[in-house]
Amino acid sequence: MHTIQSYMTPLQNALRNPSALMNQTQSQANQAASQASKAVENPDALMTRLRNFDSGALASVGVIAAEVLGFFTVGEMIGRFKIIGYRSEQGPHH
Repeated sequence: MHTIQSYMTPLQNALRNPSALMNQTQSQANQAASQASKAVENPDALMTRLRNFDSGALASVGVIAAEVLGFFTVGEMIGRFKIIGYRSEQGPHH
């Protein structure tokens, strides 16, 4: 029960004061944009950071990417009701 409350408290606070949530979101977006522009201006630093990733982090990224692709693929299969191809409204042509 304590775990649920620890997740719900920040959500309740955000719903009570949505302007603070918007300000926080805006500041994080600005920070991400400034980091992206710095990476574009200095690609050598970006390449250095990519080369310095340890194998554990790369394995973690690979596993997460595989999970996302798997969930997307299963969702597509469920949505289409087929494993291969799209459903067609037309009958077979003879």
